[in-house]
Amino acid sequence: MNKTKERIRERHRKKRQRNTLIALLAGGLLLIVMGVMIGKDAWENRPDSSLIEVSGQPSLRVDQELIDYGDVKLNTNLTFDLVLTNVGDQALEIGETPYVEVKEGC
Repeated sequence: MNKTKERIRERHRKKRQRNTLIALLAGGLLLIVMGVMIGKDAWENRPDSSLIEVSGQPSLRVDQELIDYGDVKLNTNLTFDLVLTNVGDQALEIGETPYVEVKEGC
């Protein structure tokens, strides 16, 4: 009867070891998957290194400094598009409405 109890205890011990190993493997796999997903997100949202011109800070580049429509009648609505690009390696935040100066007669 003693040997039977020992065999049962041994089976329980092995089962606990197997369950512990399965739990550790599942946890490790979960950590790996999370790391891959976080890394993938960081990789996809990284700044395009070919655009970086300034290190250690954000820097704004505007594709046009001057927009010249020539002679325009008073009260004529005009539109234009600007492309703004962050050429720094830090996040660029625009907290206020950008200032645009309109010059007459230039």
